[in-house]
Amino acid sequence: MPDHPISLHDPLIEITRDGDRLTAYSRLYDDIYFSSASGYAESMAVFIEPTELAARFKSSALTTIAELGFGTGLNFCLALSLFRHTAPNHARLHYIAAEHAPLTADQICAVLSAYPELHQECDDVIAALPPRWPGRHRVFLDQGRITLDLIYQDGRDMLSGSDFAADVWFLDGFTPSRNPDMWQDDMFSHMARCSAKNAVCASFTAAGSVRRGLKQAGFDITRHAGFGHKRHRITGVLLNHVAGGVAGRSAPVSASDIGRVKIIGAGIAGASLAAALARRQIDVEVLDAAPAAADGASGNIAALQSPRLTASYTDHGWLSHNAFGFARRSALAMGAGLGSGAGMSAGKSAGLITLAKDDREAVRQQKLLAQAWPETLFHSIDDDTPANQSGLDLPHNEAAQNGLHYPYAGAVDPRQWVNALLQGVPCRYGVQIHHLSAPQNAIILTDQYGDDIAADVVVIAAGIGLSALWGKRLEPILPITGNRGHVSHLPADTDIKISLPMSFGGYLAQASDGSYALGASYQRLKDGDDIGSENEVSLNAHKENYARLPDVLKQHLSFSPDQWQGRQSVRATTPDRQPIAGAIGNGIYVLGGLGSRGMVTAPLLAEAIAADICQEPSPLDAAMRRAVDPFRFSRRAGL
Repeated sequence: MPDHPISLHDPLIEITRDGDRLTAYSRLYDDIYFSSASGYAESMAVFIEPTELAARFKSSALTTIAELGFGTGLNFCLALSLFRHTAPNHARLHYIAAEHAPLTADQICAVLSAYPELHQECDDVIAALPPRWPGRHRVFLDQGRITLDLIYQDGRDMLSGSDFAADVWFLDGFTPSRNPDMWQDDMFSHMARCSAKNAVCASFTAAGSVRRGLKQAGFDITRHAGFGHKRHRITGVLLNHVAGGVAGRSAPVSASDIGRVKIIGAGIAGASLAAALARRQIDVEVLDAAPAAADGASGNIAALQSPRLTASYTDHGWLSHNAFGFARRSALAMGAGLGSGAGMSAGKSAGLITLAKDDREAVRQQKLLAQAWPETLFHSIDDDTPANQSGLDLPHNEAAQNGLHYPYAGAVDPRQWVNALLQGVPCRYGVQIHHLSAPQNAIILTDQYGDDIAADVVVIAAGIGLSALWGKRLEPILPITGNRGHVSHLPADTDIKISLPMSFGGYLAQASDGSYALGASYQRLKDGDDIGSENEVSLNAHKENYARLPDVLKQHLSFSPDQWQGRQSVRATTPDRQPIAGAIGNGIYVLGGLGSRGMVTAPLLAEAIAADICQEPSPLDAAMRRAVDPFRFSRRAGL
């Protein structure tokens, strides 16, 4: 996580056409993206053919390509087209690309339209393109056979926080003399660290500093005749005996090598993980003590999705920011979005509003506004997002000082989302796992009847059930606390009419049936406390939820608890209020402690665990891994 704002650059691109010749020029770098003679032919001659991608795609179960300088997306589209035409059905492609000056969808389309043979690939890239925010964006194509990690960040910073094993490197930043910040020795050493055995690289530039840097990092470099006006290009192979390097790390494992995966828990955490593994064709089964999916904290009628950014630059805030975009895309793709914010549009009627619950929160919001976040992520409530769009009658000056609008955020139906994620996944309900043991070469789960369930990999995603299952083990310490939350259900014909969901310390959102969810009260559970019925919502809980409403909302809503229903559930939290995600033993993983932020963090953390199980590139960088490390509490305790 950088200790300063990440400001994305405007590439200042100029696109001109002269017959069949297209020139894409960046005024920012005073350089062209590719040869005006033919960008298609240049990419084929410099990157695709020298790295023998066709042969790799035919023979490899997973090919990982890393590109420094995504640019117009031309290299990716060429690789994507070749993969689709040559790779067997079981093969997969993982493409990791860093870009500090990302183009807009319209700009990419304007460039790639010059190559009609890539029409389908261009359309697919445009459809998958994430918001132009700094950070790591993971998207999927072709039902998950192709993973694209678009990392909008300086390439060197991206590599310094990464830990993947690339088979192929495309070095496609602007010319070193025009973009010297990229072509530094530490970048080349990070490349070697993030390479698979016998990794290859290719670049349009043969500058002496680049060749020397790659050689020093362990690459055997060969210079070739260049394309067009360029005199030379280079290719390289990483030698196996890299001094100080870690080339040759474990290769991705196949589904048959992984074996049987059991997931304990059918809430948003378990369901997200099941979907991530099923996308990889892994044999997975979900076990849950409840009679159906989403029976616990994931079973509310509405929940919010928005990032919890921090006023200072922390690992936690960075995780929330990166997790938010991934989770939002997942929920919307599965039709779980609610209300006017359910679409991908960032128009006036879409998004979510956060109102400052007190002066401290108002100060925090002002600090966020002073940072370098793009307005498409959030901005103050202004004339383009008038408060009355959300049903409020709030003076403009007061709204601007005490509220933020998140255009991409919104409400979701957790039940619909969980069930969509579990579609086609084998699930067994009414199964209470009382004990977990790990004898040699096996993991045994024992249920309430004393029956054993064998597994090769187990992921505990059981919410508050994690504490009882993990027991008193000290390594790692997994301090989970239960917090009972009550959500009030307001009838659809209630006085208040809002078009946008709202957050204010509590939250208010309209469910799919027209009713409103108002929540959520918090009551920390103590040892021996009865969790109680999910429909057991007290008058005091309704009062607490109503009291949390800002005055401007109370003006629209009378307190009528006799007409309100509700639901209670228990959220699992940790002492630092951050999730726990990762391996805790040989073949044993945990995903828990999500608290009230599970609809934001669970999908990305589940994807990370699935990637770890399969020894694939993670969507998390080093900072995000630190934030969720299951062993962090043990280290703090001196163990």
